Amino acid sequence: MHDRSLGTSGYQPTPRHTEGHPVAPAKIHKPGSKASKIKKGLLLALGLLLFCIWFSLGDLRFMFWRSPSFTGFPFGSRTYLVLIQDNYELRPTGGSILGYGLMTFSHGLYTGTTFYEVDKSFKNPGEAPLVLSALLPTDTGTAPANYDPDFRLTKDELIQEFKASQPTLELNGVIALDLHFVQNWLNLYDPDENFFTSAVTDEHPGAFIGTRLQSLTTKSIILPWRLFTVRDLIVQSFQEKHLLAAFDLDGLQDSFHSRNWDGGLPQSDTGDFLAVNEGNYGGANSDRYLTRDVRYDLSIGSKRDVLGNPVITATTTVTLTHNGTDNLPLSGAYSGYLRTMIPLSSKIITGGTVSEARKDVEVLGELVKLAPGKSVTYTYTYELPEYVWNNGVYYLHLHKQPGTDGDYYRVVVHAPADVALAAPAFTVHENTASFDTHLTSDATLSFSLLPDVNPPRPTVAAVPALNQITLTFNEALNPTSASDPSHYKVVDLNESDSTVTDVVQVLSATVEGTLVTLTTDGMTSQPGESYDVSMQDLTDLASNAMTPSPTSLTVMQTVAAPATEPEATTDTAPVEPVPAP
Repeated sequence: MHDRSLGTSGYQPTPRHTEGHPVAPAKIHKPGSKASKIKKGLLLALGLLLFCIWFSLGDLRFMFWRSPSFTGFPFGSRTYLVLIQDNYELRPTGGSILGYGLMTFSHGLYTGTTFYEVDKSFKNPGEAPLVLSALLPTDTGTAPANYDPDFRLTKDELIQEFKASQPTLELNGVIALDLHFVQNWLNLYDPDENFFTSAVTDEHPGAFIGTRLQSLTTKSIILPWRLFTVRDLIVQSFQEKHLLAAFDLDGLQDSFHSRNWDGGLPQSDTGDFLAVNEGNYGGANSDRYLTRDVRYDLSIGSKRDVLGNPVITATTTVTLTHNGTDNLPLSGAYSGYLRTMIPLSSKIITGGTVSEARKDVEVLGELVKLAPGKSVTYTYTYELPEYVWNNGVYYLHLHKQPGTDGDYYRVVVHAPADVALAAPAFTVHENTASFDTHLTSDATLSFSLLPDVNPPRPTVAAVPALNQITLTFNEALNPTSASDPSHYKVVDLNESDSTVTDVVQVLSATVEGTLVTLTTDGMTSQPGESYDVSMQDLTDLASNAMTPSPTSLTVMQTVAAPATEPEATTDTAPVEPVPAP
């Protein structure tokens, strides 16, 4: 019987593949595979684009993640108040307000900025603070809206006051820029040396500057090769506080605050700080000609605070100099309010003439009236609170005022002679350190005290009386080594009278801190005579040995002085030369 599966002939075909060589499955063309590739390609291109945008933002990369909050993407809207400030008529947060704008976003897209002239929206409806009553013109009872030196508080006041006149408008934050920033931005495209004069003398400065800003924004967009330069200018201006921004959106506000871009004052419990802030209320642009020089001396004493750290006495000296002339409206007599702000709980020894109660800082205030060509200096002394130290390290924050440009600061640290300083940013010489800068942005300094590793050294020698020599050292000596008279030797150098050679013996040495008093025998009255005083085997309180040992100083009799030794041992008669045999 035949197998019907092979046909009637019984033919059976030979297999084409041997066992172990599997047959490749037939390709199946899935529907939609081409669309899937296109989708993947678009996603890859989008990812690459987003990476390029993120990378190009540089120091503004944090805004890549905050942009939905900033722009209201995808379903919201945002409105920001933009202030134009004249930093040459300086105010606590950057300058007098010349104009303002409303910047708007809708569904993540920028919809424009409209600029306006200053109106009553920027005046406090209440009475001016008492301190300003002496400075503001008599025909106004209102205070400038940016009176507070903390821009975060100024933001709250501005929004509240703006809503009073436009209650339906929802503001999400305040951005402030000054003429310094506008001038630098203008210099990238169309340098105008007369921009400042034109801005402050124009009848409508808000509209004049607003038109320039809109033109600059357009040029920055249509000339993309300048975008990196504009980006760097924005970052630099925020760091130098020619740009400030504070928001009601928590995440966005935190990002700006962590970079010190929100104009907030330092926090009192995080270390020492110094914030010198002035407001020009005289109506002239005198700050173009005003220089502010600040010196900060820190003296570390032997007294200890409740935490066991050395108490630091601070002395702040602020000098204002008016280098201008009478040339209104560009320059004129300066009239302003100077604040020197220091940490809370500082023990004020010498304060200012104006007191101002705040919950965040101590204020040393002055009402300043300064004619062109004149200067004035204010000095304050106070003990710093214990929290300026953190685990044995002292921290100082130098706070730059918004709108200023390179005020001179000098910080000098005076430590005890038996202490060494570790101060990275300072120039250190043994127990003294100094730091100088023109403050263009906030600066943070620190130092710590190290065990004494420096040897003692004599600094001054004198002969207050016959047979008495005093030696002053740079630090206190170990009394055991310094009170041993055998460690000292005095030799007459015969520079005044070579015919008289004193044979001086050291009878005793008395030690009082850095002062050693030697009582001697054999010194005669020879005004102008010099002696070589050598000393050896001396140590300080930390057992550092004086080097080199011995060390010598030359001391001179300056005036005839009464003898200190017993009368019987004194012989001041001239010695006759003995003839040679």
